[in-house]
Amino acid sequence: MIRRSGTPTRAATGPVTVSWLEGTNTLTVGSSPSLEVAGGVLRQLGAKVETGHVAEIEAGPDIVLVDRIAGPAGGLAGGPSASEYTQYVAAENHAVWVTASGYGLTSRQADAVASDLSLLAAGGILGHSRIGEEWAPTVPPGKLALNLAGYVMAIGALHGLHRWRESGEPVHVDVSAQGSVIATGLTLEMAHALAHCPDEGGSARYGAPSGFVDCLDGSVYVLVLEEHQWKAFRKAVSPVLDSVQSLVEARKQADYVMARLVEWASTRAAEECEVVLQAAGVPCNAVNTLSTFAERAGSAGRPIEVGGAPLPAQLTEVPGKDEANQAGYPIRLADLRVCEAGHVLAVPLAGAWLGAMGANVTKLEDPSRLDVYRRRGPFAEGKPGLNRSAYFNQLNFCKTRLDVPAEDEGLLDVTAFDVVLNNLTPRRAKVVGVDADRVLDGDSPALAISSSGFGSTGDWSHYRAYGHNIHAFAGLVAATRDARGEMADMGTPWVDPLTSVAIVAWVLAWALAPEHDTSVALDISMAELCAAQLRELAGSDAADPYEAPEFGGDFFLRLADSRQLVAVTLSSAADVSRFEEIVGRPLPQLARNYELVQLSSLRDDLPERLIAAGLAVSPVFTASDLLHDDFIRSTGLFSPVESAELGRYEVTGLPWQFVGEDRVALSAAPELAGAESR
Repeated sequence: MIRRSGTPTRAATGPVTVSWLEGTNTLTVGSSPSLEVAGGVLRQLGAKVETGHVAEIEAGPDIVLVDRIAGPAGGLAGGPSASEYTQYVAAENHAVWVTASGYGLTSRQADAVASDLSLLAAGGILGHSRIGEEWAPTVPPGKLALNLAGYVMAIGALHGLHRWRESGEPVHVDVSAQGSVIATGLTLEMAHALAHCPDEGGSARYGAPSGFVDCLDGSVYVLVLEEHQWKAFRKAVSPVLDSVQSLVEARKQADYVMARLVEWASTRAAEECEVVLQAAGVPCNAVNTLSTFAERAGSAGRPIEVGGAPLPAQLTEVPGKDEANQAGYPIRLADLRVCEAGHVLAVPLAGAWLGAMGANVTKLEDPSRLDVYRRRGPFAEGKPGLNRSAYFNQLNFCKTRLDVPAEDEGLLDVTAFDVVLNNLTPRRAKVVGVDADRVLDGDSPALAISSSGFGSTGDWSHYRAYGHNIHAFAGLVAATRDARGEMADMGTPWVDPLTSVAIVAWVLAWALAPEHDTSVALDISMAELCAAQLRELAGSDAADPYEAPEFGGDFFLRLADSRQLVAVTLSSAADVSRFEEIVGRPLPQLARNYELVQLSSLRDDLPERLIAAGLAVSPVFTASDLLHDDFIRSTGLFSPVESAELGRYEVTGLPWQFVGEDRVALSAAPELAGAESR
């Protein structure tokens, strides 16, 4: 637990726990990867978490967590169908009830089951993780989609707790696991599709160099997206790229640039390449295994325990200076004042979700250093403009805007906010006035959260990174294999929006604390959070995630009359029997999980028939597929907003809703006045 004293305290090692939800009783019904994460998050935030049956708890719990992703929860009354279950919850719920299902309880696929593989397919991730049309998608190891659903369950519970404490009326939170994947891991690709951008999506496609490079003893991942990064990179590897003057030229000569980098790296160790380029401010990281990352983290001054906590962070706490300014009650979302000094993805999306839930979120922008997502494409309809960025608009809804004060105006008045979020460099955060030390120095209790690739302390605190660099550094890439058996990365940045979800959990819980007599600063390392998702792979006895089980397994099929791939999970001999009966032929024994199984003449309606039979199956969607998918559109996940320059467009909203209520209305991202003249 956090110690309270007259001086700041920092939890440098071990899982950080807080008491903000003390007195909140939580019941998880059954067990699953999602429930393990959701319960772990709430426990870390101070709640009492038990596992059992609703009828076994004499005093009704404040929060009930139920996972129906793989089917009806074992032993829970209410019948196997979603409609019967929903009626049961309406009769039994006395506070906050959270149900996660594959596709949403109130959707027309309410009774469909899902698996980690089918969720990655249904959520669009696997559609953008391809090495070629003839190959099966690249599937990351572990239980990333199911873990993510657990984090979203925890946020839904906290949102519901705010609502219940304010109104006194019970709430049933309906979490869609498919929607959770789309709204987070697919957020950039979905932004590209929703804004009808003509070029390819994915921020890595705008980099040069961009990708994995072999070194003497391993590999590094390098991604250069900014002109200043290109200049630093060119200088660091001089003279091999002296002839390429700018990043624009580098993009036009991407193959030449990568070839020269390969030559340069081939004579150096991976860690040497990392150190040299990071010293120059270039995002470059060695590809570590999970165990190597843990070993290096200890030596670098940020020791971690993989799987030790679902919300890894370091915490600093100081007592409030003025008792008159100390709040002795939770802060309602409608009264919560959030300053979001973020750029790119993780912090902006967290601010957008908080704004969608009703918090007052102010986007702090520096007119002289606009967010790279404002400045660089893809742009809506392919027309450039500072108010037309697909990525920026998708990540910054439900906020008002405030300019960074000019130099002669002094620093930002952080005392006007309860919560300050930033993912700026430490130096820039101080210049702007949003650094943790300044927030902690205020008279009134406040929460400061900084997010960075590797944390603000330790040997890596100056390192630059993007999502794919972090995947490589924290062990995800080293554990991932593509269809050829080669090391690979998933095609979308997963850890950035996962960090957004973690930030939201911390903020919601802090606001629910019964008293605020201290100021708190949280230092989040995205690499540590990424490693926490791989707990199934930790330890020398961890099973090979690609080894097929005795019966069934995870695999892909190709339909006969199209290029459509279908992801299938068969978890038992009974599943295999149902599958073979519908398909009309035996399932070959899988050599490895995630392989492309060749079965000829499969009808295009096969996915619907397998789903109707209760199997975890999904077509492998892309963002473009989901944009036009009738089912997703029927759920209301894509929310319309209105802006002065773009008119009506859509953003991906919250992946949960309250049963019996419409989805919350969202507002468009703040626009810059006179942007067309800049």
